[in-house]
Amino acid sequence: MLTLLDFTLRKENIERQEKIFWLSERGNKRESDATAIYKLGVGARFDIGFIGPGNTEISLDKVSRFEREIEIGSQKHYMSTIILVDRIGDRSRITGMARHIDGDIVQMSMTYWVKEVAAVLHNRIGFSHALLSMDGEESVAYINEKMKNIDLKQFI
Repeated sequence: MLTLLDFTLRKENIERQEKIFWLSERGNKRESDATAIYKLGVGARFDIGFIGPGNTEISLDKVSRFEREIEIGSQKHYMSTIILVDRIGDRSRITGMARHIDGDIVQMSMTYWVKEVAAVLHNRIGFSHALLSMDGEESVAYINEKMKNIDLKQFI
């Protein structure tokens, strides 16, 4: 998803400091599944949870457990938290509850979830991307085309 949004997987020899991401960061605090830096001082943490529709407490814990600021090198970054879940129950209030504590939960079983993540990043950290101006069907076509050029072996 982050590659689709034009972020680059950070490797040891990359000097780039903007639009980069890395996976499974373990610090002295808690773990996130991915961390993305949009620009100096601004980024987002992602946590993926396959928790089922009835487990709102676990989702809210995931939203609230990450600090809003982290230090990478000598640079402090404001961090938004986005939790990606498989699905949310029909009558769940979890997305509203997450926003109330300054986090976001996106349901991956929804057709346009990648576009929704782009919108969350836009609203939270000022992220800009072509997906934001596309309708749902255009976004699916864009993603299908872009997926053809992503080397999935880089993530293994």
